Parts: sequence; C-alpha cells; structure tokens
Amino acid sequence: MIEPALFGIIVQPNSSHCGLPLSAIQIPECCALLGLLRQECIIPASENPTIFVEDAILAIALHPMFVPALKIALKRSHPLYYSLNNCLLKTYVPENCC
Repeated sequence: MIEPALFGIIVQPNSSHCGLPLSAIQIPECCALLGLLRQECIIPASENPTIFVEDAILAIALHPMFVPALKIALKRSHPLYYSLNNCLLKTYVPENCC
C-alpha cells in the first residue's frame, strides 16, 4: 500500500534554489513538487514560479522512506562563505492571489 508523505521547507536566504524556477529543482524519483506557498497564497507547480526567500516549497513523496532524500534536495544551500545576506529578488505576490 502506498503511504504518500507531504513535505515542505521554508526557503532560507542562502538557499541554492533562490531565484530559480521551481522546475529547476532536481528531486528524487517517486517524489513530486506541488508548488509554493507564498504569503498565504498557493502557487501551483504548473505555473513554474520563481523561488524567493521565505517561500515554502511544497512536495510529496510516494512513501515516507523517500522524505530524507527529498529533504536534502530541497534544503540545498550555498556554502557558509557565500557572501550574499539575502536573495536579491523581491517577493512577487500575484494580484489575483487569495
């Protein structure tokens, strides 16, 4: 029996995903990206949104045993010596959102 596990992470300022489209994230097999949660607004993966600091990336794993690998993929960050303090992209919230 399949026991899907939902997972989400908050994008940190040193995230390797900041500024990239959601489709650029490489995730393990048997997992899927569902979209982003941005300021109480859900943006589906089909819209391929750009990832900003403080977005929540929402994903699902077909079985809980895939969650650790999914967590590693979503939490990729720049090395500690990375010099930027924040993502330089401003958060964009669509007007028709919630």
